[in-house]
Amino acid sequence: MNAFRIALLFLAVGAAVGLNLCIGDVWLSPRQAWSTLFASGNDALRDSGINQIIWEIRLPRLLVAAVVGISLSVSGYVLQALSRNYLADPYLTGTSSGAGLAVAVALFAGADFALLPPIAFIGGFAASITAAILARSPAGLSISKLLLAGVALSAFCGGLITLLLTTSKNQTLSQVVFFWLAGGISGRSWSELIPSSAYVGLAVAAVFVLSKPLRLLSLGQQAATSLGLNVSKAQSALLVCAIVLCGAAVSLSGLVGFVGLIAPHLARSLFGRDERIQIIASALIGATLVLASDLAARTLGQGQELPLGTLLSLVGGPFFLWQVFHRKGEAL
Repeated sequence: MNAFRIALLFLAVGAAVGLNLCIGDVWLSPRQAWSTLFASGNDALRDSGINQIIWEIRLPRLLVAAVVGISLSVSGYVLQALSRNYLADPYLTGTSSGAGLAVAVALFAGADFALLPPIAFIGGFAASITAAILARSPAGLSISKLLLAGVALSAFCGGLITLLLTTSKNQTLSQVVFFWLAGGISGRSWSELIPSSAYVGLAVAAVFVLSKPLRLLSLGQQAATSLGLNVSKAQSALLVCAIVLCGAAVSLSGLVGFVGLIAPHLARSLFGRDERIQIIASALIGATLVLASDLAARTLGQGQELPLGTLLSLVGGPFFLWQVFHRKGEAL
């Protein structure tokens, strides 16, 4: 049954990829998309306008969407397991707000747009590491303190961003910062995708390898220690993976919420207690969710692209409220 469900998730990702390749301002048939994607070097399609649409616009964009979905979903899964709280979210570590503040300061300082992804990654990583340092205690890392420190840092950084936006005399630049914070992957290219994909691939592989320690930590620190696990080292390694994943996602897409909440919930409900399968399922669900949302973002608006983060919030909010209602009387 698990193999069948995983196969369905792979089919869902494949369908989302196909739709993103074919649908847009210029509609392509599946045959056109397939022929262009796998054209030989001597094929005339390699020099056509369709080739440019596929290879320079749609393919890097859909791959960015998939990477963002995978990053946020696996990061959310790790944080929920570490904190033993299914309400935990990747952005609660302060990553998103730190990245947002770094981007806002950089833009107002005159930084080039090409530098935004690495700036966002550095800002998000710095904020998360600060939260982790604040959450340290003689007994080790407290995940509850980490999330509280992340919330406090998010509020502080959010206040600074609001201050920058409201006091700026450059309204055009303020709008640029606002739309980046609203989330989206318009205009993303291979140059931004390739380095982020490397970080994400390594971090997801590390989480997969550390699935057994993650399972023990989900039982609680005392239980994990009694079973022979070095809790401090395991927590630190998994937390770094979660922060890298979230930082990579924010650097590519801005602030995109709820993926790290929805995907792990669905994966756990579909695949019981097998952590490795849950990690794979979370990644596939997250990729499908962001691919579908990005397709909606660029096709539903009349003459303009809708913010990806806003669309996911409109979907994620009701979904999560339904989850809370459905589990009434149960522990989340």
